[in-house]
Amino acid sequence: MMSKTIKIPQGIQGLIFDMDGTLADTMPTHYLAWKKTLASVGYDFSEEEFYSLAGMSTERILKKIGKEHNIEMDVPKLADQKEKEYLELIGDVKPVEPVFKIAEEYYGKMPMAIGTGNIDELIEHTLTALGVYHWFDVKVGADQVENPKPDPETFLQCAIRMGVEPRFCLVFEDGEPGIQAARAAGMKVIDVREYL
Repeated sequence: MMSKTIKIPQGIQGLIFDMDGTLADTMPTHYLAWKKTLASVGYDFSEEEFYSLAGMSTERILKKIGKEHNIEMDVPKLADQKEKEYLELIGDVKPVEPVFKIAEEYYGKMPMAIGTGNIDELIEHTLTALGVYHWFDVKVGADQVENPKPDPETFLQCAIRMGVEPRFCLVFEDGEPGIQAARAAGMKVIDVREYL
């Protein structure tokens, strides 16, 4: 079956890409890292629950699970543990081809940003593993904003730093919190799951 081609609408002046599950096929790798980390506090993290939380920051996910399941956890320590687990597996990360092709096509032709719920260190490692760190003029991670997705702050920061008005930005996303954030920012958004 031929997958649909992603088309950039007229009038777009800046592209913003979520990273995990959108530009980089990191979700299976993140899931393995999460499963290992949460097993250490006796919690069996299902794949279904993991995907339902796509786009949320690591700390927010830990707080949510701790609260809902009444699990005592050292959130900063577990967040560090999860990031370490992920970095050990990062060599397995592959690009999400239809989205990756768009970034490749527009590299150097239009301002491009990464707007992710992940932290700077993981942005650097993931984009470097794909060989595309230099493609993106702007990278905004969870450690650079007060309010991560679904709040629009991540994407609004991307627009400001690219020097492009939000209404002329197009966001590529694969998670509901990110899609909500893009809409709240007044940007056009493409749900990349329709193209995979």
